[in-house]
Amino acid sequence: MEDHKNYDVVCYSENLNGFNHLKQVNHFCRSANIGFILTENLGLLGYAFVDYGENHKIFDHDGEPKKSFIIANFTNEEKATITVHEDNRHSY
Repeated sequence: MEDHKNYDVVCYSENLNGFNHLKQVNHFCRSANIGFILTENLGLLGYAFVDYGENHKIFDHDGEPKKSFIIANFTNEEKATITVHEDNRHSY
């Protein structure tokens, strides 16, 4: 972890050493003003955690609320058909 201080941003793409280790790395990066990104792909599910510290600001350019939905199924064709979960209303 000591070599992380040589970088502006550290990115982990897998959780190989457990979340306690990742929390320690994130704490180290935050205290050294280093960006920390953690992403994982778990089949159809994935996530991203981004921590650029207390001074990081995000500006919303259009002010529109973000939308989310659950994909129930999709076909394996060039023009795929995507089916969303019925309990999650959306405008797509």
